[in-house]
Amino acid sequence: MKFLSFTLFLCLPFFLFSNNIQIENVSLTGQNTSDDYYMIEFDISWENSWRTSTFESNWDAAWVFVKFSPRGQNDWHHAALHYVDGFNDGHIAPAGATIHTMANSYANQTEGVGVMIYRNNDGIGDIGWQQVQLRWDYGVDGIADDQVVEISAFAIEMVYVPQGAFYVGDGDSGQGNFEAGNTGQAFLISSENSITLGGTNPSHLSNHDNRNGSGNDDFDYSTSTILPAAFPKGFDAFYCMKYEASQQQYANFLSHLSGDQRTQRNAKGTINFGIEDGLNYAIAEYPWRAMGNMDWKDIAAYLDWSGLRPMTELEYEKACRGPLDPIPFEYAWGSNGVINAGDFPLENEGSPNEIFSTNLGLSVGYCNYGTPLMRCGIFAASALNKTRLETSASYWGIMELSGNAYEFTLSLNHWTSRNSQGYHGDGEISSNGEASGQMYTDWASALSIGAGWRQAIVSNRYFSGSNDTDRHVKYGIRGVRTAQ
Repeated sequence: MKFLSFTLFLCLPFFLFSNNIQIENVSLTGQNTSDDYYMIEFDISWENSWRTSTFESNWDAAWVFVKFSPRGQNDWHHAALHYVDGFNDGHIAPAGATIHTMANSYANQTEGVGVMIYRNNDGIGDIGWQQVQLRWDYGVDGIADDQVVEISAFAIEMVYVPQGAFYVGDGDSGQGNFEAGNTGQAFLISSENSITLGGTNPSHLSNHDNRNGSGNDDFDYSTSTILPAAFPKGFDAFYCMKYEASQQQYANFLSHLSGDQRTQRNAKGTINFGIEDGLNYAIAEYPWRAMGNMDWKDIAAYLDWSGLRPMTELEYEKACRGPLDPIPFEYAWGSNGVINAGDFPLENEGSPNEIFSTNLGLSVGYCNYGTPLMRCGIFAASALNKTRLETSASYWGIMELSGNAYEFTLSLNHWTSRNSQGYHGDGEISSNGEASGQMYTDWASALSIGAGWRQAIVSNRYFSGSNDTDRHVKYGIRGVRTAQ
């Protein structure tokens, strides 16, 4: 008989969440000592889910991954989930759900890093699935049949962005925005093939006035270079985090690190700690608000640990506007009108019900330009009319891409980041708390070379190549994962 225990370590008991996503009732069942696997069973729920086969033709999903710790070690590792072909992997989905296992093919990985769970038919409304079961191949992870371990399961809300062509640049906003040659027109991304950057030919992806804050692009109207085919351009389908990572999500991350790792990644000491039964748990002051005070190493470490990867600046523009024609000076909600949400008073500040005192509903988008960062999903909760415009949602239903925390992306401005091949995190970070192995170099996480941020106007690239190594109260986390 195999003896294992399970627990969830976080400051709110019994579940893990981002914006109301919850995993509850975690248990271990169905041990198979011949093939060294166990079924991890849990219930999962989240709000405002959808799947549609018209218009956007997309869906939301939960990215679920598991960590384990041998009893007495207080040292957490990423669990190997069974993988065959992505869909016939021995997991058990409840009625109405699909489980899609994802592995890292670049590392010839034969075990799943995590799974996407989503609706298998069109529908809209809250999700409440019970007795989901994932096959954990504990033998692959070096766990003996009679070894006692702790188990923690995590979930992050994601949105599927389908394969297809889209435009970058809006033809008018300046600030280093992308354009077709020197035509002043938006550029169509129509494949994942290599692209010539710079020059005046309309078939080349160039940049308007080559200005992007603290560092210029190394290509312009007179200087050309190549964006390799392996760099994720956004044409292929990918999943994007529905919300910026919350303080609670980051606290969950810190709770599952060693002391040295935790010290390096606790941004400006913003997360406090307690101890119970000899185990650390993190305490987020405002669990439901977006996490700030990040730097590039913090972001890269969290994404590596989660099995995700950074978004590229091309993917950012697709995540915002979808396949629609660009609008000059547009924000993620598809118009160029904006109101600073910081001008509106809040009710229930810092609570899970944080909301604006007055329903917004002014037929214009909202952007939190200032601080503090607000609750993930606050604009949708406060909207009078649940439209893309008034909820400040992107074309695909991704929230707060034009406000709240700044969106860190891999830029096209430097050869270091252009060499990224879109590697996903493997769930393990280095002993000093940084993204490890191929992710350390593929994401330019060592010196943040080629990393920058996007915010507010979709095509504005003023700080897309900022290469900032400092922590800032507005720097947040949002990851993606290429669809398989």
